Amino acid sequence: MPIIDSTKTQVTAIPHVVDELCHVCRKCLARTVCKSKAIIQLDSDEPPFIDASRCYGCHLCITTCPHEAIVLDRH
Repeated sequence: MPIIDSTKTQVTAIPHVVDELCHVCRKCLARTVCKSKAIIQLDSDEPPFIDASRCYGCHLCITTCPHEAIVLDRH
């Protein structure tokens, strides 16, 4: 009988916000779709950042941002 690993899979591909592309929207659509609340904005005048320890890796924020300011680096 095979052993099933039930531990949470470690997310290795965490998206990040490109500050130069971010428009610092009053209502950030990517933040509203993030179920893990990983997109954090400390100052309303600054772009948000993604907390890697909270991110589930669903990448929904990437497709939701209308300015394509959230990207996933592929190595």
